[in-house]
Amino acid sequence: MDRQNLYIISRPLKFFFILFLYNLISNKTLEAQEKPLVIEKLNEHLYLYTTFQTYNGTPVSSNALYLITEDGVVLFDTPWDPTQYQPLLDSIQQKHNKKVIAIYATHWHEDRAGGFAFYNKKGIPTYATDLTNKLLADNKKAIATHIVNTGEMIYVGGERFQMDFFGAGHSLDNTVIWFPVYQVLHGGCFIKSAQATDLGFTGDGDIKQWKPSLARLMAHYPDIELVIPGHDDWRKNGHIKATNRLLDTAN
Repeated sequence: MDRQNLYIISRPLKFFFILFLYNLISNKTLEAQEKPLVIEKLNEHLYLYTTFQTYNGTPVSSNALYLITEDGVVLFDTPWDPTQYQPLLDSIQQKHNKKVIAIYATHWHEDRAGGFAFYNKKGIPTYATDLTNKLLADNKKAIATHIVNTGEMIYVGGERFQMDFFGAGHSLDNTVIWFPVYQVLHGGCFIKSAQATDLGFTGDGDIKQWKPSLARLMAHYPDIELVIPGHDDWRKNGHIKATNRLLDTAN
């Protein structure tokens, strides 16, 4: 068989091979999207977990973190999907052989503090700012059992983190969590994903104040290695810049 005939035969084989790989990748992606709880490792101590809800008829992911410490696991925000409150605890116990010992919410909405009632009944200490607790109470939601002061370093089981408030934005009480050892910022809903095309729900926030609040955050954290936005794809770069651009359009 000459080289020309071999090339003619190989072309359809190459096409079917590419099609096979595409279907394989697509199926894996679909399988991941169909899981109600996805846990991904950021480093030896920080893990990202994602749950999902439907917003305006479209499935939307909600990103949150947990920190492995010598004393146990600290959650940062509760699952958006209430059916995942217990499975998250079970998954952490199975994966790390540790219990969740504390939960911090970055603001009062359901995708951050919605699980407080469930976890309070479990006897797990829950934490939020005084403003977040006030907004939860005003909206007849379960409040945190403990008040956290922003701007103070918190030490737990050989790890440390800090909850900071730079002003209103997505909500009046939106805070962020800073992990100085790992240079990771959990932005919650204060930071939009670079994938986002709009600011999402802003009915409980202050768009006018969001941009100056964001400017204070950028001045406070000059060296961030990884930013985790509250929703959508977190793997892209430029989440803070993307949030700024969306605010420029909105304002």
